[in-house]
Amino acid sequence: MTVDEQQVERLRPTPMLLTAAAVLVVSIMLFAVNYAGALSAPAWGWAPAIVATGLAGWACWRTAKAPGLGAVTARVWRSLAVVCVFVILGVAGDTRHYAVHPGTIDQEHDVPTSIAYALAMVVLLWTLLWLPLSTRAREDRVIVRFLLDAATVTVTLGIFSWYFITQVFDAWGDGDGTTVPIIAVTALGLVGSLAFVKVAVSGFGGLDRVALRLLAVGAAVSAAGGPLFPIFADPQPGVSGSMMFVPATLLCVVFAADRQRRAAHLEVPVPQGDSFSIVTYVAVACTDGLLLVVGSGAGQVVLTVALAAVVLTALVVARQINALAENGRLLRRVDASLIELNSFQDQLEHRATHDALTDLANRTLFEQRTREALAAADGSGTEADTLSLALIDLDDFKAINDRLGHAVGDALLVVVADRLREAVRVDDVVARLGGDEFGLLLHGLRSDEATEVLDRIAESLTRPVDALGYDLLVKASIGLAEVWPDASPQELLRRADLAMYAAKERGKGRHAVYDSRLEQDQAADAQLGADLRKALDNGDFTLVYQPIVALPGGEWTSLETLIRWKHPERGFIGPDIFIPIAERTGLIVPLGDWILRTALQQAAEWQERYGAAAPGEIGVNVSARQLREPSFAADVRAALVDTGFDPEKLVVEVTETAVFDGGFALDTLQNLVTLGVRIALDDFGTGHSSLGLLRTCPADTLKVDKSFVDGIGGRSEEAVIATAMIQITNGLHLQAIAEGVETAEQADTLYRLGYRFAQGYHFSRPLSAAQVDEHLQHAPVVAGLSPM
Repeated sequence: MTVDEQQVERLRPTPMLLTAAAVLVVSIMLFAVNYAGALSAPAWGWAPAIVATGLAGWACWRTAKAPGLGAVTARVWRSLAVVCVFVILGVAGDTRHYAVHPGTIDQEHDVPTSIAYALAMVVLLWTLLWLPLSTRAREDRVIVRFLLDAATVTVTLGIFSWYFITQVFDAWGDGDGTTVPIIAVTALGLVGSLAFVKVAVSGFGGLDRVALRLLAVGAAVSAAGGPLFPIFADPQPGVSGSMMFVPATLLCVVFAADRQRRAAHLEVPVPQGDSFSIVTYVAVACTDGLLLVVGSGAGQVVLTVALAAVVLTALVVARQINALAENGRLLRRVDASLIELNSFQDQLEHRATHDALTDLANRTLFEQRTREALAAADGSGTEADTLSLALIDLDDFKAINDRLGHAVGDALLVVVADRLREAVRVDDVVARLGGDEFGLLLHGLRSDEATEVLDRIAESLTRPVDALGYDLLVKASIGLAEVWPDASPQELLRRADLAMYAAKERGKGRHAVYDSRLEQDQAADAQLGADLRKALDNGDFTLVYQPIVALPGGEWTSLETLIRWKHPERGFIGPDIFIPIAERTGLIVPLGDWILRTALQQAAEWQERYGAAAPGEIGVNVSARQLREPSFAADVRAALVDTGFDPEKLVVEVTETAVFDGGFALDTLQNLVTLGVRIALDDFGTGHSSLGLLRTCPADTLKVDKSFVDGIGGRSEEAVIATAMIQITNGLHLQAIAEGVETAEQADTLYRLGYRFAQGYHFSRPLSAAQVDEHLQHAPVVAGLSPM
């Protein structure tokens, strides 16, 4: 039992309850005094009944206004207040009648008083019979059963009343007209009690069952007390049993109203199946008993027939009870099957709208919730109109799957899903949209507020994830879009997706918020991407080669391949602009293959033409996107075979960022090393610089970024870093190349620090293949020098 239910069960005396109980005590005392000697005026005996009825009506009306009640329940208690009004009119009529006719015998009512009591019963029965049920079929079935039970009770009561009045008390022959009202009022009272019992066991309208049972007791007290009291007690002029039984009945009503108020906030339990009613069987048993009593005084033949009828009735009742019990067992089995079927159906519905691995909402449910949230917005600018949608994509998840297996990847997704749940509120929606992509629907948060949620998510993902024994570090790129007037779910998702890719371009583990500039960038990227495709097809790209020289003399040792693009309309476009677009669009793969084959073909021609005087090595830049291609190592091998170039003279230059997170990119580099290809870490110091990377990446050359060379003179921080780097490379037996050398002073300083190879405009700008040919003809490469 919950705390709320315990509080409901605990009865607390209230002024209303104490007053109603005190009125009942006063009514009993007045009745006893008047019954013994008529010491007070008879009309005073009705005063407690009027007060008790007024209290009950007020209690019912207060209950109808109690918070937490449903509309149907409130209507019932308002109707009970109306019933109390009719009862007050009836009691007032009895008071007037007893005052005008002091010699009135119990249960003598005039016509207006009888009408008032009858209207009270009609309103009561009408209210209870028209309470809604869970289904129309159940409603019709229960009402029919109630009417049949009510008819059974009425007939039984009529037979008993007729027998006792005519045969036992000889009242029928008195001709005073009181018999019919006694039977009618008693029958209506018992039918009312039966109605309350039916409501209590059938779960009508959200009414509290304990309150209904109290009302049923009150109706039974009213029916059995007032009308039948004169049969069992000698009637006294001016005294009526109703003077006691009306306050007793209305005390039950006050108790019921108090109980309903205390239970207003509790859910009414749904009844399981139809209840078994014993009322009709009691009525049949009583009638059979009366039949035997009458038969015993009517002779042997009549008694024998009566006994046979009773036995047959008992057999029929026993058979029906057995059938009802069997039906009950069958219904319980059917209910159990229906519960199991409903549970299975719920499971199917859940599976249709939730991700099987993480149990998050799937894309279908996420889009549905997005549509519902947008439809609920009324454009008033309130919190209900505020909505933000975020798309989350795990960085380098494919590498985890490829390297550690899908089981580890799945375990990682489950942990990430749990952390996303913990980072949002209960009414927010978290969904797995597919693969390693998740969605968030953040209600009532604008983009600036939603970024705080994204910061919590990013912080939660920085903690290592234990996935089947592997401690993994996870980063995610997140795009956020805020709702706007007339937004559609598809456009909101598209904007969040656009922001997510913008976050990826800025680096891993970042988030970006959608704005209109992203649309402009996307449009420009799309146009430039189309131009890239045309340029690749039309052969508009050219290669240039920048020498890598030996210090201090500046002799050429090798060449780095660089790409140039002269747009027919925009002129020369720098690689820093079109290479990122090529990576996003996937064109970097065919473009990179063209660069590799063209460079190898040109290097092979120089080798054939100049022999040992040709550049010792040719370097080709490779992007992270190319390293993630499963066939990249095989494509390099095919290009080497097709051009006949020596694999040991090919240097693949990669950035730290491309291989920092390990995974498939490192595996690809290992495969290249197996072919004999050499690896250089380009722009070292600007990305995810890590000594651990130098240990895991199979590189044998380190190219120190230009940013550390620019301020290398004097005691600058750049000089300290450059010194540390040359010490590290020497200790790890790596070759160091200083990039971006633009002055003789920088070259001299680098040489003094221990650098033996450099590259930059001080030595040579990037040259075309023809310019390289011209240089080789006049100043051949010094043999035996190599940066590797």
